Amino acid sequence: MAVLILLVPLLIWAGAKLVTWYFKNKLARLEKKIADHAAVTEDLAAELGLPAGEELDLSRPGPPTRGTAVVAAARPAAEKGDWKPFAEYLAEAGEDWDVRYHRLQPIAEAAAEEDGWLKAWQAAEPGSPDAALVHATALIELAWEVRSAKQAKHVSREQFEAFHRILGEAVAASDVAAELAPADPSPWVSRLPVAMGLGWSHEEFGAVWDEVVRRAPHHYSAHQTALQYWCAKWRGSHELMTAFADRAAADAPPRSLLSGLRLVALHELEFTQDDYSAWQTPEAQHALDRVLADLETVPADDHRVPALRQLLAYGLTHNRRWAEAVEQFRLIGKYIGGAPWTYTGDPAGVFLQIRNRALRGWHEAGRPALPSAGAGGSAASGAGASDAESETAGGR
Repeated sequence: MAVLILLVPLLIWAGAKLVTWYFKNKLARLEKKIADHAAVTEDLAAELGLPAGEELDLSRPGPPTRGTAVVAAARPAAEKGDWKPFAEYLAEAGEDWDVRYHRLQPIAEAAAEEDGWLKAWQAAEPGSPDAALVHATALIELAWEVRSAKQAKHVSREQFEAFHRILGEAVAASDVAAELAPADPSPWVSRLPVAMGLGWSHEEFGAVWDEVVRRAPHHYSAHQTALQYWCAKWRGSHELMTAFADRAAADAPPRSLLSGLRLVALHELEFTQDDYSAWQTPEAQHALDRVLADLETVPADDHRVPALRQLLAYGLTHNRRWAEAVEQFRLIGKYIGGAPWTYTGDPAGVFLQIRNRALRGWHEAGRPALPSAGAGGSAASGAGASDAESETAGGR
């Protein structure tokens, strides 16, 4: 008995050592597996010419373009009071309403920062519908800048008061812009984020929406913003958001790229489901197929392509379509300034995590042939494109 009593501590010590050895060994195997996976994905990334983490650029969703250069040159000119470069750039869009609204955004942002040049433009051309449109949209940009991107509980009462006051001024300014250019949907499209900010009812929003689609039934930016309005986090619900995306995509021509709304809606569902199951349904499969097909109908330098491609790569990865996902990541290249990455606290880290998952899946599946890029992809990852005005990443 005495011997047994003496052996108990020894047995406990030996057992503890054995357990420690087991878990250390298991941890070492896990660390080796992680290191092996990392080595495989690094090798695959290098083999495919994919950028390393330190090369990623969060400043824009696509490569610099002619539009990027024009805006970059127009800004210092505007700071000196010369409004003509911005005016000419906006006027060049003509009645291509999607391009016009896309070009409007960086111009309005510049005016929201410093509006001396805009006032000079309005004084020189008092009846200019373009100047009126920039003024209205700049007020909206300014209002959202004042509010900040923080959650409502972190926004002060003074900020909210200024936010609402400036949005009220923007409504009046957009009325003027709409009167000066009755056929232009842009003043009405600019009013959609006002509806979100001021909490307009569904009926009030619907009245503005009717004005938009009467002029431009498949306006890309308008539909992107409207989808946000119908989200549960703003003035709608998951059901209303999904129904809106489905209706918009159902009868839209392929070149409208409104099929991408379904991908945005699927991504929004993650915020409450807290998993990726929405991407693994037959509906998601169909949505991804539709976007891939629709991208074939537009030029590679279409300004809508880069941001849409980010979400497509993300969705294809969660749908376990490894080869198609890898091809999209190859086309994305180093520019990742858009959703879904920018919805996270570590955009570059999340991008690499999802890209690595796609690479591992592709490798473990035997490296099936990558799909060949169609018209919508041939220049997306290059150093620049002829007119893919990808300065902005999309609507609010």
